[in-house]
Amino acid sequence: MAKMEIHNLGPITKCTMEIDNFTVLTGIQASGKSTVAKSVYFCRTIKDDIYGVILKRALLKNGGEVIPDVTSTLRNKFLQLFGTYKGMFPNMKLRYEYANDTYMEATLKLQDGAEYLSPSFVEFKFSQNIIDFLEEQEEEKNTAVSDMKNRITELFHDAQECIFIPAGRSLITLLTSQLNYLFATMDDEQKRSIDFCTQKYIERILKIRPLFTEGTDGLIAQRKDILDEEIDMLVIKEMLRLIEKVLRGEYKYSDNEERLYLDENHFIKINYTSSGQQETVWIFNILLHLVLYNRKAFIILEEPEAHLYPQAQKDVVELLALIYNQSNSIFLTTHSPYILGALNNLIYANYLAQKPGLKHQVCDVISERYHVKNDYNAYYLQDGKMRSCIEPEAEGGLIVNEVIDGASVEINELYEKLFNMEYQRGGSL
Repeated sequence: MAKMEIHNLGPITKCTMEIDNFTVLTGIQASGKSTVAKSVYFCRTIKDDIYGVILKRALLKNGGEVIPDVTSTLRNKFLQLFGTYKGMFPNMKLRYEYANDTYMEATLKLQDGAEYLSPSFVEFKFSQNIIDFLEEQEEEKNTAVSDMKNRITELFHDAQECIFIPAGRSLITLLTSQLNYLFATMDDEQKRSIDFCTQKYIERILKIRPLFTEGTDGLIAQRKDILDEEIDMLVIKEMLRLIEKVLRGEYKYSDNEERLYLDENHFIKINYTSSGQQETVWIFNILLHLVLYNRKAFIILEEPEAHLYPQAQKDVVELLALIYNQSNSIFLTTHSPYILGALNNLIYANYLAQKPGLKHQVCDVISERYHVKNDYNAYYLQDGKMRSCIEPEAEGGLIVNEVIDGASVEINELYEKLFNMEYQRGGSL
């Protein structure tokens, strides 16, 4: 289990959290959920940055120190994720512990002797084993690419690809027909002006979109042609069932446009579909592609409930639980009590299934494929600080749904006041 600490970064003043295989983060708007999610993404993709630096140096046959190149890469990414340093607190700190002996720490330092408005920069501190590994690369010239990937995976205790699916997905879907043109005409400086996570999300869409020319059947057929590994078709069928319930159609990329087919002959262009369909279509496409190609991932998903009816929110939670049970990890931010309520059902189902004589009864109601095991955490952000919202006394360790359902309490209290006014006047007129 990884651990992360944030001090004075954005709206976060103090945050300590354990990153489990299913982690949920909630809180009111502007409480810092995106800052925490981006911090996780930054830290979990450092292994990819290191690999990219070493690979580039090998291809260009560059010598010299590796650590300055890695530091420069991380500084640029930090800037793209969190914006200008000028608005940051001097005592900012971000620390991520990958394992007991492996960590990274980022702090903000002003340049020595610089004026207050002069540029400042991020300093990075690594555990000794990471430093030793980077220094070794200055000498090693012939390490195979696959071996290097394996060594970095072992170093960071992390074999999962990290994928960030940002909020505001419907806007990107609306621009679907312009994405290729926009990205082709933008220079590197213009691309850097786009939020880093959004940029990577768009790049992923553009990369896998052509695979959907024949819809999901074509995607599955392509996968069978490319890889000899068996596909768990029960999982795929369950995914497709849940996707169909939410999208009410089948996605295809046909004639250079994205479409949602209502039946074999009738479709709607994706930018004319409902906002809920636009928000979820690429969540589903990315997850389906991951499972089909058996790629293990740490998936950071912001606000999956956006523009969705409560029943559809429940379906999305079940889909995520299905993905999680395929040896993937989920990091979820949400405002929705329906999301937490649906997740609690899956946690409680797993708890009851462990009791003697109950497993078959429970699994008849909620399949074991959806159960959320004991490797989960839930946190609530408020006033720049973070606290657990797992109820330790509750059976099964359920999430305290009320932390984000205060509006219902307030609405009910107002209704009671109005009702009492009527009652005190002797009932309805």
